[in-house]
Amino acid sequence: MGLSIIQRFAVLVVLLSVVPWLQADPVWEVSKDGKRIRLGATVHFLRPADLPPPAAMQQAYEQAQQVYLESNLADSASPAFSRRLTQMMMQPAGRSLEDDLSDPVWRQLQDYAAQASFPLVTYQGFKPAMVSMAMTVHELGRQGFGRGVDEFYFTRANQQGKTLGFLESSDTLLSFMAQLNEESSDALIESSLEGIEHMDGMMEEAVDAWRKGDMDGLYALLGADEMQTEYPSIYQNLIIERNRQWYPKIQQAMVEGSPNLVLVGALHLGGPDSLRVMFEEAGYQVVPFMAGVE
Repeated sequence: MGLSIIQRFAVLVVLLSVVPWLQADPVWEVSKDGKRIRLGATVHFLRPADLPPPAAMQQAYEQAQQVYLESNLADSASPAFSRRLTQMMMQPAGRSLEDDLSDPVWRQLQDYAAQASFPLVTYQGFKPAMVSMAMTVHELGRQGFGRGVDEFYFTRANQQGKTLGFLESSDTLLSFMAQLNEESSDALIESSLEGIEHMDGMMEEAVDAWRKGDMDGLYALLGADEMQTEYPSIYQNLIIERNRQWYPKIQQAMVEGSPNLVLVGALHLGGPDSLRVMFEEAGYQVVPFMAGVE
């Protein structure tokens, strides 16, 4: 099946569909009545060689008076956030990770931990959702993936004194992460283990498609339709509801007419429920933004 459904959400590396002959960098300009804004599709994990981002995204950033990200990365890196996440993902007293899993899945997880030097003992007191996310990050790190587009521009904007805006709070982020605790424990771990087997080639291909602007190919590669079919409640809350909440905030950011830049995880720009579709249906023009355009 390729990269697992849960990992696709954890990594958030699904991008926008465009017709094949409109291959461009992953940035679009949205405009109406003299107002405009640029939407950039982000990849949350990249290798050092994948940076800086494509030329159009760099230009959109330089021209922007304000840059909007999904959330404040400083908040999510804070000790307070870590404490709240830990509390939310901890097992009840007297219960361990092993208790949540069937014997065959527990053995599979032990085998992976031994093979990949994953510190399983550290996560004995956590719920499977936390372990699933930790495995994803661990495997990405083993393959050389680190900070992505969001962190790249968050750091640069702070260094350059550029104004930053955020579409949601860290509380909202935690609430969506908490939903993973409601999924089947065995399914979460099995899905992650299966995805890890294919992650190397899949990530390589996905990042390459992102840089080339081949969003149609990437959307198919990572199977967004499977997410909606197999995990409809997660898809509804992580994608559809967040897009609905972000849409008016992005509209407000367009009011002054300056070409501000909004950077969102690329799944929010793809498919029938995307921000792009929402703007198109409201009568906005949505076109690829090319480097060199003023």
